[in-house]
Amino acid sequence: MAPMRFRYWSGTTTSAILAITAFSTPVWAQQSADEAGNSSRADVMSGDIVVTARKREERAQDIPIAISAFSGDSIAARGIEKVDGIATITPNMTFQNNPSFGGAGSSAAIYIRGIGQKEFLPTTEPGVGVYVDGVYVARSVGALLDLVDVERVEILRGPQGTLFGRNTIGGALSITTRKPDDQLGMTGQITTGRYSRIDAKIAANVPLSDTLFAKVSAATFNRDGYVTHLVDKRKLGNVDTLTGRLDLRWVPSPDFEVNLSLEGTRDRSNGPALVLSGVNYNSAIFNPGKLPILPPGSPATPGFYVLNPPFDAPVDNFTLLANYFAAFLGGQPCIGFSPYNPQASNSPACFSNRFLVGDKADAGTAPQYSKNDTWGASGTIDWDLGGVQLKSITAYRQIDGKYARDGDHSSITILHLKDYLKQTQFSQELQVLGSAFNNNLKYVAGLYYFNETGNNINNLDFTPVTFRSGGRFQTKSYAAFAQATWTIVPSLDLTVGLRYTEDRKSFLPDQEILVDKTGGALIASSPNTPQTRVLPYVRVHQSEDAFTPMVNLAWHATPDVMLYGSFSQGFKSGGFVQRVFPPLAATPQFSSEKATAYEIGFKSTLFDRKLTLNGAVFYTKYDNLQVQVFTGIAPVTKNAAQAEIKGAELEARLSPGGGWFLEGSLGYLDPKFTKIDPAATEITLNSKFERIAKWTISASLAKSIELGNGGELTARGDWSYRSGMYMDALNSRELYQPGYSLFNANLTYDLPGGALSVIAGVTNIANKKYSVTGVYGSSFGLYEQMFARPREWSVTVKWKL
Repeated sequence: MAPMRFRYWSGTTTSAILAITAFSTPVWAQQSADEAGNSSRADVMSGDIVVTARKREERAQDIPIAISAFSGDSIAARGIEKVDGIATITPNMTFQNNPSFGGAGSSAAIYIRGIGQKEFLPTTEPGVGVYVDGVYVARSVGALLDLVDVERVEILRGPQGTLFGRNTIGGALSITTRKPDDQLGMTGQITTGRYSRIDAKIAANVPLSDTLFAKVSAATFNRDGYVTHLVDKRKLGNVDTLTGRLDLRWVPSPDFEVNLSLEGTRDRSNGPALVLSGVNYNSAIFNPGKLPILPPGSPATPGFYVLNPPFDAPVDNFTLLANYFAAFLGGQPCIGFSPYNPQASNSPACFSNRFLVGDKADAGTAPQYSKNDTWGASGTIDWDLGGVQLKSITAYRQIDGKYARDGDHSSITILHLKDYLKQTQFSQELQVLGSAFNNNLKYVAGLYYFNETGNNINNLDFTPVTFRSGGRFQTKSYAAFAQATWTIVPSLDLTVGLRYTEDRKSFLPDQEILVDKTGGALIASSPNTPQTRVLPYVRVHQSEDAFTPMVNLAWHATPDVMLYGSFSQGFKSGGFVQRVFPPLAATPQFSSEKATAYEIGFKSTLFDRKLTLNGAVFYTKYDNLQVQVFTGIAPVTKNAAQAEIKGAELEARLSPGGGWFLEGSLGYLDPKFTKIDPAATEITLNSKFERIAKWTISASLAKSIELGNGGELTARGDWSYRSGMYMDALNSRELYQPGYSLFNANLTYDLPGGALSVIAGVTNIANKKYSVTGVYGSSFGLYEQMFARPREWSVTVKWKL
């Protein structure tokens, strides 16, 4: 039977981005169980899926690119609750929640084939493009939220600049939501589980007329955190999210369709579950003579000066600063001689190992919270003129976020941070799709416009100074693209594509020293003397453009076996360093990075379509690589290196019948720096890429049993393995995450008739402790980690009317 066809639609969804709840499953299976000739729930994952990776509807197995596609139903069958869980079954993909310095409780760090970006700052760009209903979502902050109703998720590996928008140098994550149709119906589910979990979601599809259809969906997600904030007993890492969406679809004729959407999300949490995991007492913050903020030529010292220095000591800026540190950290009884000795005194003003309270508690006393309000609207028009299709995608999205966290995790003010983010984006895309020469030539061409504005303020209160960082940003992007596939002979297709992108950016630093606790030692040597500006209050501009071509040759050796080879280039625009300290005379900038990728792969459907086996090997040359390192006390992005990435991937799915389903994946990456900028002293040719595992492996087994009463019982278990990786560019051993395995399982009972289901599941069965993100600033010497949620159980009741 031919695969079921799905029309595609584009809109924007703020809450969708990076979290799909328990209704989801990989997009191999767009057929229903009955259409596949099998009522097994396990087999829902084994059928074909129709995707729109090339802007037109095609079977995933017919596209000569590395793509992992997952339907909403198949994600649910796998027990995956959020989109980041898909990374466990997708080769060479890392998907983390990375609050970084800002403290946002929902910020996605996505890496594909070794390329990505961990920072959410609006003056930097992600390395993996995220799209919701065809709309590029610029900011990863606020992106780990849940979506109520998902049709499919597509993960495209490698540069995708020909058809997709900005910054797809590593790949693209595309989420498609379900559209209203002409069937009156309702679905819902309630989930309870460990940590007082209560989730509920509902979606209602209502035909308003023969041509107008509506869908309303809403959800609430609530779960306690798993790290105790000792000062007030609040739980960090909790979930408190409310989201809703309205979709309207108007189909006045078979050739014309309009889709409108409006959605919003309110997310409140006590802050990310970061904990203090280690302290480097040899760092500059504990030994002022090492501080990079001191004036050149400042005298060295064997340790802290006491509160009142000897009468014959020179009273210079260095002495004033050292005196401040000494007084702040407890005076002479606490300080001793270099290196700093945290055990020399029990003084409550002295920082010591007493603040290392384990991986389930935080001793910080500063405010901690993460608040996001997002909403978006979109409109899409599809018009079929016969031989040509026209498509318009218009979208608007807005984020309003407030975040705070205690970066020193103590009762002392060493590193307290607050972030405020206001961001809006507007995009307009026009597409022309068609075919010619008896359908032997298929083409798509388009124009793209993107405008992003906003303000991101970072307030930092640390030992010697309180200051404001950040500022106002704007990005305008213009692009034109075209791609065509020519069927040379029935078994041979040649695809050629080209995209031109121009990005125009500006940044107005609003950065000022608010309180100088050193009595003037800091700003006396500032380039802005006698002002207290960290950076000049002057708008800076940057303009970059790039052509990104693609060539692909595909040979259909048999109707079920395809071999392909491709060449593609990717581009990620540069930006501005917005977190700066000590003061500088000009705003630091960094330029674009580029990737050139070569890939050879195959796709096959074997043994009477029971086995699907896909694989690829690739080589990527990475130029002008943007690396985030620390300069002074601030995280700074630099064009630090050139690199090459070699890798391979293999994916398999087997449906032997009888309700059995097996799947597995294997990913291998070998990234290496080939050249280092001499100014980037923090990394070397021997440094490892951050957040990249050399091996990613997964396997799962599912079995469905038909019961005598007409019901069905399905059991599923899965295993995933990720080899060791560093969490920062410095390759800090304290933040190294060794290789680890994860085990999950679920049991589903579909009652007779299929209208009601009960699912019991357990995640992280072995209660494995592993780090999902880590932060280290060399000046502060504080190692922070956020560990994954421990073992959790859940019970879900789902229904449909």
